[in-house]
Amino acid sequence: MSLTVNQRPSREEYFNNPAHFETQLGLWIFKSGSHPFFTEKVGPRSVEFYSIHFVASGKVRFGWDGSSVSLSEGDLFCLFPGSVYTYVKDCDEPSTMITWTAYMGELMPSILNHVDLCPERPYRRNAFRDDALAVIKDIQRLLRQPQQDHSLQLMSLGFQLIHSIDPNRDQHLPAASAASDWLESVPGYMGLHCTENLSVEELAAWAGVHRSHFTRAFTRRYGISPSRYMQQLIMEKATRLLSAEGTSITQTALSLGYSDLFTFSRAFTRYFGMTPSAFVKANRPSSTTGE
Repeated sequence: MSLTVNQRPSREEYFNNPAHFETQLGLWIFKSGSHPFFTEKVGPRSVEFYSIHFVASGKVRFGWDGSSVSLSEGDLFCLFPGSVYTYVKDCDEPSTMITWTAYMGELMPSILNHVDLCPERPYRRNAFRDDALAVIKDIQRLLRQPQQDHSLQLMSLGFQLIHSIDPNRDQHLPAASAASDWLESVPGYMGLHCTENLSVEELAAWAGVHRSHFTRAFTRRYGISPSRYMQQLIMEKATRLLSAEGTSITQTALSLGYSDLFTFSRAFTRYFGMTPSAFVKANRPSSTTGE
């Protein structure tokens, strides 16, 4: 049976009552909804959240801050706080469906920028596939059950939805290679994982380049070889640990990834010209060395 205008489903919208820990993480789902038969004009108005709207079918004219664009199935647009926007169905389209999920949180501007959405250009063409719509359906299904605690599931689905529109998600490259210059990223990566006994080969693989090229380029940029830089990071961390009250030398050695106290003591002495025990005595006069 065909549907008349009055029989068509109305706008559906579901709201989240987030747990306290959700709001502390910098990103959480605020609401989600859909308009199966979108006909009316929305706006001009502004919002206090970040809402990603998906054009599931038909065409929409989206306007923001004096600009406008025509969007069709597979395109999306985002409402940013502070912007004035409107959107309306293309009058030539018999059926237009829009679905959306809105977020709040201080991390949203940087996350949206990561997926190529910003207040100056708040839309993308050919930006999503059916898997994104499936995630939105799951989000709405959980929001329709407010009597149950779905906090962790909603958090997971919220990130999954953003991942589904990431333009780089199908580029199977290491994070550093996807950047404009992996040399800018690798020191931070080394700093995070300096106690994991990463080899130069593993670092080069993470950067997506050959070992010899990695070593030459790194040394040329930073004036120090990768292995020497990694050792420097480890020893700097060793001095911080040894300077802390209550941290033994053995605990420091094992925390830094050394297999035993002897190996650490030899490396420390070779680097600083003094033993770990001597360093502790010089920097913690009131403490015992605590091998």
